Amino acid sequence: MLLRQAWGSLRSKPAFVSGIVTTLGLTLGALLTVLTLAYVMLIKPLPYPQQAQLYTLEHQLIDQDGKIDGRAFTYPNLMHFYRSQQTFSQAALIYYDADVLVSSPGHPTLTQSFVTPEWFSLLAAQMALGRPFEQTEAVNSYHPVAILSYDTWQKEFAQTPDILNRKVTFGGTSYRIIGVLSPQFREPELLDTGMKSQIFLPWDFNSISEDERKKWGNDDDQLKVVAKLPAGENPAQVEQTLTALINNTWQEQVAGSAFLNGWRINLELHSLKSKLLAGSEQSVYLLLAGVLGLVLIATTNITNLFISRTAEQQHNLAIHAAIGASKGQLFAVLLVQTGLLMLMAIVFALIVATFGFGLLQQVLSHVFPRVDELAINPFTLGSALILAVALALFFARVSAQMLNYRQLNTRLQTSGKGSGMQVSGNIRNTLIITQIAIVTSLVLVCLVLFKNALETINEPGGFETDNISFMVLALPTADTDRAQRTQQIQALRRQLLSLPQVAAVSQSLAPMAFTTRALTASTGDARYSVKAKDIDHEYFRLIKQALTEGNYFTEADMKDGNNVMIVNDVFARQIAPDGSALGLVFNNHTIVGVVKGIKLPGEKDIAPRFYYPASQDRNMMLIKHLPGQQLTREQVVAVLARVSSQFKLFSLSTLNERRQSRLFNQYTTAVTSGVLALLTLLLAAIGLYGIISYGTRMRRFEIGTRLALGAKRKDMIALVLKGNLRALATGIAIAIGLLLLLTLVFPQELAAYIQPELIPVFVLTLGMIVFISWLACYWPLRRFINRPAIYSLKDND
Repeated sequence: MLLRQAWGSLRSKPAFVSGIVTTLGLTLGALLTVLTLAYVMLIKPLPYPQQAQLYTLEHQLIDQDGKIDGRAFTYPNLMHFYRSQQTFSQAALIYYDADVLVSSPGHPTLTQSFVTPEWFSLLAAQMALGRPFEQTEAVNSYHPVAILSYDTWQKEFAQTPDILNRKVTFGGTSYRIIGVLSPQFREPELLDTGMKSQIFLPWDFNSISEDERKKWGNDDDQLKVVAKLPAGENPAQVEQTLTALINNTWQEQVAGSAFLNGWRINLELHSLKSKLLAGSEQSVYLLLAGVLGLVLIATTNITNLFISRTAEQQHNLAIHAAIGASKGQLFAVLLVQTGLLMLMAIVFALIVATFGFGLLQQVLSHVFPRVDELAINPFTLGSALILAVALALFFARVSAQMLNYRQLNTRLQTSGKGSGMQVSGNIRNTLIITQIAIVTSLVLVCLVLFKNALETINEPGGFETDNISFMVLALPTADTDRAQRTQQIQALRRQLLSLPQVAAVSQSLAPMAFTTRALTASTGDARYSVKAKDIDHEYFRLIKQALTEGNYFTEADMKDGNNVMIVNDVFARQIAPDGSALGLVFNNHTIVGVVKGIKLPGEKDIAPRFYYPASQDRNMMLIKHLPGQQLTREQVVAVLARVSSQFKLFSLSTLNERRQSRLFNQYTTAVTSGVLALLTLLLAAIGLYGIISYGTRMRRFEIGTRLALGAKRKDMIALVLKGNLRALATGIAIAIGLLLLLTLVFPQELAAYIQPELIPVFVLTLGMIVFISWLACYWPLRRFINRPAIYSLKDND
């Protein structure tokens, strides 16, 4: 009976129902999306057996000053650990790489993982077809087999059923396909968030050269370890044991290296789950706080709608009271109505959340780990149920508290004359204060994040990226005469320069990429571990990196292999604080020039760097094309075919694309914070208008009387503004207090944001809040002050 009556009552107010269902559905859908994301990332166990016992190892290379120079394994240390450790019950090695699939007509570049067999057993990798690696693929077995990801099987092989009878070829080696991973398998993203391996190959075939496999001082961040620690083992004690095992051997191996004198190795264990989070918790908390703010604003808006709705239902509620309904029964009437509305809203919210999961998986897979696990799950449904019940009870309680039961009993007897329900000023002021406090806090935080992200995006780097492409070639691994390869590479360079859209070519690494090199001064014992890049004589001119002293490399330096180097001004000041760095010699290379340092996208500081001549058979090129012209993959492939059938295109990208990729987090922050700020202001404007408009309507008789007695329009505007000023000021004061409290509780985390430049942002935020508040006061008043006073005095209840 109550359900039928509630449904009939709601059907008569379609605008009221659609407004509540839409507003709450969208905001609660966003909240369920972010709550589920937080659950998956922070609470949900990893989808691997005994996941709490899985760890990764951080190999720290510590210099003579006690500073960490690198956090990646060297190849010999990694192999020594794998063969000698007795602490872990299992340990798997992983090397991440990519290569051109030459056995496919399209020559796609696939991401590769070279792994030991333990990788599959540790993660309990399910197979759609075939088998995982076993002891037949153990280290030093050199068994050329491959396992495809399910996605690769679909996209590159059209899900052909005879896939286990096929082979794939990379760099001259053919691998027989022995398995396809299940689509349910979730690969841990150890190298980069969002990076998925498309093919798995045995460890023996990794691309690290024989020479590099013997270098104890060269670390490589593509080398990773996943290991299982037996239950009951103390991670701190394991760290000490492993550090001693690795460091002792390493010290023996590098004893003859003057540069590494005084250096040491330290190993740290990190749980696999903490490694996968990679510091993304803060982003989740900020996102959750923002969405919660939107939900609270929407809730205050809808509270005002329910207040108005309760006032409209006085007559029906009075009938219930007149025929003997108790306060509890009246509350039940209201609860059934709010329950139906919340049921509809939460169903809509679950639909919105489903789309939200898809959006996160498409757009933010490189920002948040484990987004591929997002789906409607028991946590999502449980959260939805709790939200629906809590909101239904809250709105019913707010509506019930407005009712004067004694007045309802007398309302029918007096025909409602003089018994109109009015909302308490305290309730309206509380709603206004809540709105303003949340809006001011949330908008200010969003604008600060938006401003910082935009500044980082627009900050000049000191080099040009427009109209420049970066090309990487996949060269055959078979031994080729170096002179012949140099001739072919130089022929390729000339062919590219002959293209009408190409203005210049540099045989160099991209400006954003650097390696780390050890430098030792020819005089004294100064040692440096510095970012370095091999380039040719055209590099600096092509990207327009300014020369501050000395000369650029010459073409003769490239051809003759001269021992010269160029440093940036940051490194120059470090090695020659009181003079010129020109002429100084490191590793038998003489400094001939100093260039202005460049700031890489997304980085705060300019690091010390140096540049040295590239080999003429370097397989990477920067290609500058004319404005408005493009260099397509098809054009490059055609040029390669004319030069050598052995050359394959590994990758082709523009520097702007690479810049945007490095700034992806900043772009995401800017868009998210900007949209969140706009939505907050929009919801606040709607909510404040509704609350203040209701108060203004309640005062229309007073307004009409004052106008009839000669009050001016500006007097009425001032009256309404004054009536709401205290609530507005209180809301702003509470917001400022909350923000100050946050700065006291999290001083280190917020230090980067609390700067003098924050003042204009704060003023802008207050300006927008004041404007919205003024508009909310003025707009509903127009209907009374723009007409004769008699209209405001009519039909006053």
